[in-house]
Amino acid sequence: MKIRNLIQILILTAAAAMSGYAQTDIVGTWATGGMSLIGDRNTVTGSVTPSNGNTQKYQFGADGRFSFVGYLQSTQYGCTTALFNDKQGKYVIEGSQITLIPSKNFWRQTFSCSPASNKERNYTLERETYDISTKTDEYGKLFICLANEKGETCYRKEK
Repeated sequence: MKIRNLIQILILTAAAAMSGYAQTDIVGTWATGGMSLIGDRNTVTGSVTPSNGNTQKYQFGADGRFSFVGYLQSTQYGCTTALFNDKQGKYVIEGSQITLIPSKNFWRQTFSCSPASNKERNYTLERETYDISTKTDEYGKLFICLANEKGETCYRKEK
């Protein structure tokens, strides 16, 4: 009986993977990120360092367009590094994969202890393909996960 149940589960999983996703499944805003609540106080000046944190947010429109904003900030030894990415373009879903076709891919990098090393540039406009999967957390909140050879990141749907 256990083998029969296992076979049924495998068949259902394979059917779900083959059916893929529709554009309507991902329309909306999806985000992930975190922030440290710990700040360091300079004992001489009394100032508190900025918090460390990051946020990543995708917005997928019903018209086949997407936007992505990513921001990371880290402070160590009184020096703050910040990375910002603004990406926009079109997306296509085929089965259980999504391909992002950027028309904009802007990056900014800043370092407070060496402003001369700050950089801004328009990065490559290469297509990016991800495997899509969905998950639900212990509170019933829906996540969409995008995975490729670099790893997987899951984003919670925002209201």
